Amino acid sequence: APTGHVVSVREVRLSAGAGFIVAICGEIMTMPGLPKAPSSEKIFLNEAGQIEGLF
Repeated sequence: APTGHVVSVREVRLSAGAGFIVAICGEIMTMPGLPKAPSSEKIFLNEAGQIEGLF
């Protein structure tokens, strides 16, 4: 195994739902998590046949 280097961790986050700890190093960007219910559950057709709930 390589030796003689150091990894700097700038932040530690708990991902309780996934069941692990995330170590953030350097300038890395993370993606936001998903909501509990998908947005598609709010999309429907009204009586006039128009789509509602897109935004």
